Amino acid sequence: MENTEMGFSNETVGPIAQLIREHLLPMDGVTRIPQCRRFTVLYSAGNPADSVFFLDSGLVKIIKRGDENREVLLTLVRSGEVFGEDALLLGGQRHSTAEVLQEATVSIIPKELFARFSAQKPEIWPMLAELLARREVDLEHKIELLLMKDVEQRILLYLAELAEAVGVAQEGGHAVQFSQGEIASLVGATRETTSSTLNALARRGLVTLGRRRMLVADPDLLRQVAEGPKVQAASS
Repeated sequence: MENTEMGFSNETVGPIAQLIREHLLPMDGVTRIPQCRRFTVLYSAGNPADSVFFLDSGLVKIIKRGDENREVLLTLVRSGEVFGEDALLLGGQRHSTAEVLQEATVSIIPKELFARFSAQKPEIWPMLAELLARREVDLEHKIELLLMKDVEQRILLYLAELAEAVGVAQEGGHAVQFSQGEIASLVGATRETTSSTLNALARRGLVTLGRRRMLVADPDLLRQVAEGPKVQAASS
């Protein structure tokens, strides 16, 4: 099942990932960063847009940072996806920041090398266009989510997606290694509101809170609760 409501798909981009892994990543000039730690900033707004990135494993968030270091999430990049594509489309400087959200393996591809590879493998362009179109739809869904869903619903839906994307299944649910502050950033709410909402969800048995770690219920159950009758709505 594919669910793009939260800003990222449940599916990796299979054909483009296979093509890049088999034919592009082994080429001279590609820099591979294994075990890229959480919170590593891969590029920031204002940096030169001179390379394209490929996420071989892990999770990366693309964000805009505003005043008081507040973040706005644009998209979540999953394993098998290209990002930093503004180097190909716009050039100049980056307009967003890419930060590792879950330990990752990342490859950095100079834009000239990516362009030469694409000239040799023109089938990559329709795949890349499909990825960008999906991200545009994801962004529209995120805007809709921020405008039409309350904080509790947003948290439930994000936790469902994170559980499926990077959660570790164990007895009682799925373990996800995210702090309450990180969840607040993802859902676009204050840390205080996010904390009180998570505590309310914990009392209902939908999440167990730990230090930089949560155990969340089955993703389908979280979605059912998010779309069902509201017990109490939190505001951002």
